[in-house]
Amino acid sequence: EEQQQPNTQRSTQEQNSLEQEKGDMMMSSNNNWLKRMFYLCVFIFVLFPLLSIFLATIFGGLLAWAENTTFLHGFLYVVSNLLGMANPLTNWEPTTGTGVVIVIDIYTAVAALISFGIMLNVVNLFRIPHEMNNLIRKVVTNGFLVPTIALGIIIPAWYAGLCSIMGAILALAENWHVSEGILYVLSNILGLADPLTDVSPNKTAGKVIDVVISSIALGYIAIFADYVTTLNPSSYVRFKIRGYLIALGVVDADSTAIAHPLRQPSITNDGEYDDKEAEEGTETKHSKSLLVGSFPVVSTDVSGG
Repeated sequence: EEQQQPNTQRSTQEQNSLEQEKGDMMMSSNNNWLKRMFYLCVFIFVLFPLLSIFLATIFGGLLAWAENTTFLHGFLYVVSNLLGMANPLTNWEPTTGTGVVIVIDIYTAVAALISFGIMLNVVNLFRIPHEMNNLIRKVVTNGFLVPTIALGIIIPAWYAGLCSIMGAILALAENWHVSEGILYVLSNILGLADPLTDVSPNKTAGKVIDVVISSIALGYIAIFADYVTTLNPSSYVRFKIRGYLIALGVVDADSTAIAHPLRQPSITNDGEYDDKEAEEGTETKHSKSLLVGSFPVVSTDVSGG
């Protein structure tokens, strides 16, 4: 009995220690998730809009100088094009049609593409598809339903909620009905050729809010694009087309990666990316849905097994 009592106490202490470690790990994981979401919001709601405003200031100033007009006209014209607004913030348009104006318009379009590429790559660092799938798997584990719920329910619902909030804020600034604000924001974010409403911001505050909203929308679209580019069908189609292009001599097999750069396949012991996952076009041991491949994981198994 004297021997059993210390063993029982030791077993209880070990169990308590394991539970404490488990609790610490869960707390650390929750803190990391909150920290990640905080910095993602900083990028989407602060830094991305500042990037758009910075580029519009440069190109808008150059356009105003080339057209001999006010800076505000140039800025609003450029930022409307830069963010692909369905309802431009100004009715002013360049009239001279000189080479300088054409070059500025072209570089504005290029800057818009580069900006979206930057947003897409930055958003990818926060592993939103990975976290979203893990969240859905707590309720559903079917490999087809997980991305279906993400793309068909969660992302559209988040999209609608964001449009509703931003539309209400814009409507308040412009003294519109809330429904007009929501329809206006939806038209801009979706880039509709035929806007859902004819209203446009007239006040300075409303125009500033509109620029911020459209910039945030690009960041949100980057999240959606990040999810889509990591789906199994997308990688499989890329793999097949890559094979056809190599056979036709259009691209070089050695210099053209099998996996999409944003997919980030696993890293092997030799420090090389495992492109076999993309070749097979199947799920990996780290993935239980259509999401292909894990985020970079360095294996610690030195035995090679």
